[in-house]
Amino acid sequence: MSELQWRMPQPDESPPATLRDGLTVADVAEALDRDERRQLRAHSDLLLLVAAETDALMLVRVLLVRNDDSFVWRVHNARVASAIDGEQWKQRGDQR
Repeated sequence: MSELQWRMPQPDESPPATLRDGLTVADVAEALDRDERRQLRAHSDLLLLVAAETDALMLVRVLLVRNDDSFVWRVHNARVASAIDGEQWKQRGDQR
């Protein structure tokens, strides 16, 4: 499995990343750096949605975007996952 290449937007880039629910860059990094087998992913060519638990057992949902010519994903927003996300997370675990 390949490692996810991602980054936070630079200060001069628009739009800046939106981190909700008191999440920090460290929380986002922890979720995105998890092994792919411990993540729930949904994607299209230019959008990637990742849900993963942190060590504190907080389920974090991160939306990433990329440009056509880039292999590196940029964080668009992150939040604590909803109850629906949590159910999908549980189903993912049941399927393995």
